[in-house]
Amino acid sequence: MAKIDIKQHLLDNAVYYLLILLAAWGLKHHYSRAGAEELAWVLAPTAGLVELFSGIQFAYEAHTGFISRECRIIIAPACAGVNFLIIAFCMATFSGLHAFARHRAKLVWLCLGFMSAYLLTILANTTRILISIYSHQIDLQTGWLTAARVHRLEGIVIYFFFLSLFYMIINKITYRFHDRAGAAQKTLEPHGFIEADKRKPARTDLIPLGWYILITLGVPLANGSLQRQGPRFAEHSAMVLAASAAVLLIMLLVRTILQRIHIRRRRFELKMSKRSEVQGSPYQVTYVHMNYKI
Repeated sequence: MAKIDIKQHLLDNAVYYLLILLAAWGLKHHYSRAGAEELAWVLAPTAGLVELFSGIQFAYEAHTGFISRECRIIIAPACAGVNFLIIAFCMATFSGLHAFARHRAKLVWLCLGFMSAYLLTILANTTRILISIYSHQIDLQTGWLTAARVHRLEGIVIYFFFLSLFYMIINKITYRFHDRAGAAQKTLEPHGFIEADKRKPARTDLIPLGWYILITLGVPLANGSLQRQGPRFAEHSAMVLAASAAVLLIMLLVRTILQRIHIRRRRFELKMSKRSEVQGSPYQVTYVHMNYKI
């Protein structure tokens, strides 16, 4: 992949970045003043999926949200996950804009970024609520780990996990589009593929963490949450950093294991192909360039 001239890239895409920031600000402004009625575009599909997978019936109640009185569950505006939507949208659009050269393609990417972030938010919300329902039945609280802290930890782990998976998908898509937009694809030897796999930059795995911390901790900190809430905000910050770091380490471990398996498989295929060439195999071995990226 060709290197990007960052200064020129920022100048060429300043309008698009401004649109992204304005959209993010608009969502944040809307969420800060919205009630259950204004957030029905997020709450309704979330409640529908929770009802589908759990079998629990929910009824809409004005100014409150979706309620199951039998199970004493409320899907309220606090469950909308709009902050997560903002994080996913900004991460997707900022991370993928460089892969497209035409203005139409960039505008399409912004629209797709919002749509995919919205669908991801619904899925993450549904997963969080379902896990919260079943963890409440198990009663995980003990000592310092109160029900409120369990609920908060579940949210951090689930949202950051989905955000990291989302970035992996975005990174793979934009990687392929960037390759197609550049020069003609080069034909490489299998050894080149193996070495390239080893050099995948691990620092890209920190990008979702950076976005998550920026929106969940950086923005509230800039708004004076530390001065207003003090110990409560400090505890929340510690939980966010610890839980997201744990998720990141686990995903890095899984990524490393899968990458090693892939490299060994390709080495084995290379070894077998060389053996077949030495033995004069009548079959021709063709290597297909696969942009493997976890």
